[in-house]
Amino acid sequence: RFAAYCRVSTDSEDQLNSFAAQVKRYKSFEKTHPDYELVDIYADEGITGTSMESRSELQRLMLDCNTGKIDTILVKSVSRMSRNTEDLLELTRKFKELGVNIYFEEEKIDTDTMNSEMLLTIKGMAAQQESVSISENLRWSYKKRMESGEFTTDSAPFGYDLVNNMLVVNDEE
Repeated sequence: RFAAYCRVSTDSEDQLNSFAAQVKRYKSFEKTHPDYELVDIYADEGITGTSMESRSELQRLMLDCNTGKIDTILVKSVSRMSRNTEDLLELTRKFKELGVNIYFEEEKIDTDTMNSEMLLTIKGMAAQQESVSISENLRWSYKKRMESGEFTTDSAPFGYDLVNNMLVVNDEE
């Protein structure tokens, strides 16, 4: 009895295509592996992997594991499960205590046969650092575009209105 966990962090078109591909992959997995029974696909869409908050599908997966419905969880990659090393290790330990193993396809890591958390920790640290790097690059890009006057926003902060891609002071606010 297996479950699949999918996650994408944004609602951008390429992320949604990745999300759809993950879901399609796991729906077809059961057909090509008759000894596996798909319990459900748990999918958090547009949710960051750096935090466990707001990941309702991951919480639902944990509840179903607690009730003994699932033996194995398939995940595309370590970064889909978590981009926070501490959360990743905590999650895998909780699932292991429940007798549920996780198989990370991209890295070919199976928590059931793993005799050390070192490889998972290294991959988790890499996923976490990638998230930090992306965030820093975005902040740098925003700052540079603001300095050059090329930055446009899609929503105005409190106290401003967005008029023709320009921020205009809203005196009432």
